[in-house]
This record gives sequence, C-alpha cells and structure tokens, in this order.
Amino acid sequence: MNHKKNPSSKNRQNRGFAIAAGICLIAIGVAAWASYDSIVQEPADIDSQVSISELPSQEESTTSKLEPTPTPDQTVGGSVASSPTPSPTAAPTATPAPTQVDLSFPVGQKVLKRFSDGTPVFSDTMQDWRVHNGVDFEAASGESVKSMGTGTVTDVLEDSLLGHVVVITHGDVEAWYCGLGEKVLVEKGAKVEAGQEIGTVGECPSESAEAEHLHLEIKKDGEWIDPLSRLMKENS
Repeated sequence: MNHKKNPSSKNRQNRGFAIAAGICLIAIGVAAWASYDSIVQEPADIDSQVSISELPSQEESTTSKLEPTPTPDQTVGGSVASSPTPSPTAAPTATPAPTQVDLSFPVGQKVLKRFSDGTPVFSDTMQDWRVHNGVDFEAASGESVKSMGTGTVTDVLEDSLLGHVVVITHGDVEAWYCGLGEKVLVEKGAKVEAGQEIGTVGECPSESAEAEHLHLEIKKDGEWIDPLSRLMKENS
C-alpha cells in the first residue's frame, strides 16, 4: 500500500490552524480593548456626575487669589484707618535722695525727759505708762522757739495731746515742734532758715503737770528717732 499523504488533506489542516490562530488573536484584541476602555472611561464617568454649577468659575478663582489681606493702614468703613504712631516714652526721672541737714537746738540744751525708744515710761500728767517719742527741753513759757535748720513747713496743726504743732521737713527728717503758744509765726508751705523764729513755748496738754518745756519729736523714713542723735555733735 502507498502511505503518502493526500495534498488536499494537508491544505485543510493548514487552513484550520490559521483560522484557530486568527480567532485567538481576535479574542486577545477584544479583551485588551475592553480593559483599556474600562480604565480610560471610568474616571470620565465619575467626573461627569459633578454639576457644572458647583465648580468655581475662572473669574471667581482669579478674584479670590488676587484679593489682598486687609492691613491696619487700609480703608475701613469708608475712611482711612491708620495704626497709631506710638509716642516716645520719657525715661523715668530718678528722685534724688534727701540730703542730711545740720541741726541746732531749738531752745536751751537742758533735757528734762529723754526719748524712750519704744519703751513705756510713766506720765505724771496722764498717770499711766506710755511711750515717749520725743525729747523735752527745759524752756520758760513764751520763750522763742527757733527752726533747727533750713527746711519747709509741711504742716501747722493743733493736737489734743501735743497742743499747737509746727511740722518742718529738714532734708531727710521731719521735725515736730510741739507745745507751742497760740501765736505761730509760720504758715504751711513756707521756707524757713536755720535759727528763724517759728513760735514761742506754750503748753503740751499731755505733759502739762511737768515743768515748762518744749516737746520735740523727729521722724525719719516713717519711724520716730531720738532727736539728740541729730542734735548732739560727735565731740560733745
């Protein structure tokens, strides 16, 4: 028997193989196109759902970007508002400390009662124990009382316990001349010189049972101090 193949049969096999290959290529092409179409078209579909009215116009976007932020110097309510120009602050002036003034005795130098420095002492007039904030200088009634130094009269008053009082600031201290007579020779605010007569010896009501005298008190930095500490000299 002759086993040679029939040419017509071989041609049919080749055509079948070509058809099958073509079908495969078409299927691959269709699948690739479907994938590309889904990738490209899906975002367009999502964006298509946004309303055109919701998107800002180009003019509005440009305006919002170009609008400047108001500053304090720009117009406010139809008028020009400008930031206030700070005025120069003057440097604080240091207050000079009061200087110490040399003091002399206002009357004679004989002491009847000394400064008690916060310790109560017995009062013959009041019949009790009390602090004696000054020094009593022996002096006759009507005797001249002089300013102990230069200064300014800061007050003239009448006290129920101290009688007629003249207060004079002498530099760094404040002196109270107490128990003066009714006729006071200086006024509040007056400038006085050392040795100037300011009044005469009168009566100190809280010490009226004692011998005639001038009651003198001195205050420094708000505290009572011993008047003799400013009147007595180092060589005395």
